[in-house]
Amino acid sequence: MRIEKLAGGKPATLDTGRTLTAKNNWRPYLIAAALFAAVAGLVAVFWLSQQISVSGERRRSADRMSLYLSTLVSALEEHQHLPFILSWDPLVVRAVEGGDTDELNLRLESFANEASIDAIYLMDPTGLTIAASNWNESPTFVGKNYGFRPYFKEALTGRRGDFFAIGATTQQPGYFISEPVYAASGEIAGVIALKVDLTPLTRAWREGGETLLATDPRGVVILASNPAWTYNTLSPLSRNDRDEIASERQFGNEPLEPLDYDPASRFGVEIDGTRYIQTVRDVGHLGWTLHYLAPVGPINGQAWQSVILAASALLLMVVAFLLARARRVRSALSASQEERRGLRAINRKLAEEIEERKAAERRLERAQKELQQVSKLAALGQLSASVTHELGQPIAAMRNYLAAADLPGNGIDGEARELVDQLNGITARMEHITAQLRFFAHREPEKLTRFDLRDVIGSVLTMMQPDLDGAGIALRFDSVDKPVSAFGDMFRIEQVLVNLIRNAMDAVAETDKPEIRIVLTEDAGEIHLNVFDNGPGLSEEARTRADDPFYTTKASGAGMGLGLSISASILKDHDGKLSFVNQPGGGAQFTMILPASEREVALETGGGRGTV
Repeated sequence: MRIEKLAGGKPATLDTGRTLTAKNNWRPYLIAAALFAAVAGLVAVFWLSQQISVSGERRRSADRMSLYLSTLVSALEEHQHLPFILSWDPLVVRAVEGGDTDELNLRLESFANEASIDAIYLMDPTGLTIAASNWNESPTFVGKNYGFRPYFKEALTGRRGDFFAIGATTQQPGYFISEPVYAASGEIAGVIALKVDLTPLTRAWREGGETLLATDPRGVVILASNPAWTYNTLSPLSRNDRDEIASERQFGNEPLEPLDYDPASRFGVEIDGTRYIQTVRDVGHLGWTLHYLAPVGPINGQAWQSVILAASALLLMVVAFLLARARRVRSALSASQEERRGLRAINRKLAEEIEERKAAERRLERAQKELQQVSKLAALGQLSASVTHELGQPIAAMRNYLAAADLPGNGIDGEARELVDQLNGITARMEHITAQLRFFAHREPEKLTRFDLRDVIGSVLTMMQPDLDGAGIALRFDSVDKPVSAFGDMFRIEQVLVNLIRNAMDAVAETDKPEIRIVLTEDAGEIHLNVFDNGPGLSEEARTRADDPFYTTKASGAGMGLGLSISASILKDHDGKLSFVNQPGGGAQFTMILPASEREVALETGGGRGTV
């Protein structure tokens, strides 16, 4: 754009286009400078906040260190006087002079229990333990020689000894304190020592959420809130140190490997990749060092919070700028909305067509699967007719043999009579089951009667008890006091119960204490026969497909997958149903639901519903 005006009688021209171009050329530099200033400011906020947090954490660590140092020193000095007092006990003196130790063992046991000490024990000048508070425990210190321990050698010189080590007998760590025992002649005749367990101290550190560790003069971690650090070293041990530790058997078989410990970290130390602010204090005369470690993570978290607040303020300003700019581009976006709506409509229509196609494919797949099941059932019908024919003669022969054995004069009575009656019942059941197989080929009229479900359960349990006993499965039946009447084919209901019990037996086969429970109830005109097991329960797939024909979770050849399908079909013919759920405490619950006989449902006996 050009602007012309008269100035002193001459035209003047102002080229604003060139001015705007020059301004646009500076815009990237201005944006870069603003971004640099923002980043520099956020870095400064982070650094300043971090320094303030570090200073505060160092003061807090110093205060916490004083508390934990006094606690550790108190734990170490709490029982320092006890060995000295016991060294003058007459029973102790008589024991080192060769006297009886039975009474001393009881006294030491009483002292250890009252003072909450791991062990108190008396050694002769060779280091052999002659009396101990754990005299009646296993393992006991009595009869063990601790002459190799430094605290024993120190006490033999007339001085008190103290030492931290892993117990050579119990393999448990402890703090050992010893005192010499003088005989009546004034000579050192033995050493009295006690062992104090310091693990409650480290457990208190850990439960309090603190990070501490204590090291001995060689740099070995002897106490730590993190158990994984214990018996590691802050730096590699020298050969002489390892030889001395081995001769004293201080740390048993621990490898004493160096800890991933870097003392040159920016804030203090770095252990296993985690940075800490470290506060260090010496622990009395033992040469120990106590380290209090405050993780740097929370400090950085506080610094980042400050950065986030500063960035949020900066972001608000940027958002305000962007909102102003958004108003300028909103008009351009509105022009594309109609086109976008048209595209959405096309996409929805395409998605609907895709979904319809997928639904058709799913229906086709279900129809194919149902056709396969029908083909299998047709083949099973032909097979059942052949099996029925082949089994009929052996079963008839068995019934003839049992009838001959039951003739008068054969002398059958007592247990033999009971066995013959049971075999007659089983033979009748086999005849009925083989007769049921004929339903796969053609339909025959059903024999409908009113029966007591308690009798059904008793008959099934009598038949299956040997199998249950052989499998080591406990079965409990919670019965009712009054008859529970149902109307239908008693043998087919028995077949359903047999299938449910066998299914439960398979479910608990791998259980440590297999158990099956049968509960019979009647309420609101319905009979519920529940079969509970303590097996692994039903998987998600099994809960949806358990009663599908030919579905089974057993290994190939172990089952056809028809048991629950046949059971569900039988109950459906009786106007009942089969349900199955997982129990809240584990295991599965299969429930046979039948109408009570008072309703006397009209079951079809002709060519109505099919029977499998």
